[in-house]
Amino acid sequence: MARMIVIGIALLLVFCGTAVAQEKKITPEEAQAIKQQTMQMMLPMFGEMMKATMEAQLEVLANPATTEKLASYAKNYYEALIKKGFSKDDALRIVMAIGFPSLPAMQK
Repeated sequence: MARMIVIGIALLLVFCGTAVAQEKKITPEEAQAIKQQTMQMMLPMFGEMMKATMEAQLEVLANPATTEKLASYAKNYYEALIKKGFSKDDALRIVMAIGFPSLPAMQK
């Protein structure tokens, strides 16, 4: 979610920089310099947003109720794969490869 916000802000900045460049008839080099300056100013905010997102995820994952739910999900997924005809080894490999789809920032 935070990654999508960051990407959206970055794209908005690029488009705004391009619009300003076209309006004032500045050179492409000047437009690039404006974009780079804007991104340099935004980097600290992006870092803080990422830090806040990761801390919130870790706080949720530290909750015993959350870990119980994640364990139930993994077990249910494993058993469902076996029920659909996968071998135990294949089901385990699939569960390990997929991980927890709702937590992409926490995956490898």
